[in-house]
Amino acid sequence: MWIYPGILIYGIAFYSFYSIILAIYNLVKNINSERPMYRAARIASFTSALVSMFSLEIAMMARFGKDNIELRQNMTIWTGSTVFIIVTYMAITMIVKGKEKEKRFIGF
Repeated sequence: MWIYPGILIYGIAFYSFYSIILAIYNLVKNINSERPMYRAARIASFTSALVSMFSLEIAMMARFGKDNIELRQNMTIWTGSTVFIIVTYMAITMIVKGKEKEKRFIGF
């Protein structure tokens, strides 16, 4: 079992919330950008923020949820599954849009 000191959890929380706010801001700010590298960078940033929030949940559950093992397991499963589905959706969307741009570029 992992033991997380309180100050580490505060650091993880600060970074997690900062990164999720910045990632959402960048996604909304440049939503109609046509440059694929910018779009990929924004999606990678958002993915990193989601994984960071998932890590924060795991750390907080390990530190403060020692009594209820079933709740910890269920929360981890549901949050991890949600992050996985969101990241998979974004990856598939990037692949599909990339293929469409490639077809238009090549002229097929």
